[in-house]
Amino acid sequence: MKIKRAVYFLFSLLILSGCDKEPKFEIYENHEISACAITDPVENSRWLSDFIDNNIGSTNNITIYLYSNNETKEENIVIDITPNRGENSNVSANPYFWKKVYSCSGEQLFITESGEIDYESWDNFFYSNLNNIKGIIWYRKIVSQ
Repeated sequence: MKIKRAVYFLFSLLILSGCDKEPKFEIYENHEISACAITDPVENSRWLSDFIDNNIGSTNNITIYLYSNNETKEENIVIDITPNRGENSNVSANPYFWKKVYSCSGEQLFITESGEIDYESWDNFFYSNLNNIKGIIWYRKIVSQ
């Protein structure tokens, strides 16, 4: 009887230890892209590499895009954070909050002096058809298990 309990306990422990509830992430780094006159911005742009280092352990999906203006050819960095809704199903997916536009120097754009989002400028950037994705610089996204 004790042997059956021990075997049952070990079997249960083995099964439970195989259940990994932590999400798994895929990371992509584009070392071939040039952004804002910087070759390999993942490594060579201080503010961008600091952002990546500070968010490598995030539980959110993060994609860093390079955008280019069709007329002026000005480039901007867009960081798109999508919250993983699992445990945090009450987290808003409001794009104004999660999708941020930065200048090449790392200054967040479309923010008023009071720190609020300038919704009109933000909307013009994304919906005017003047700015297009030129490439993906980096992403970290959850993968199905």
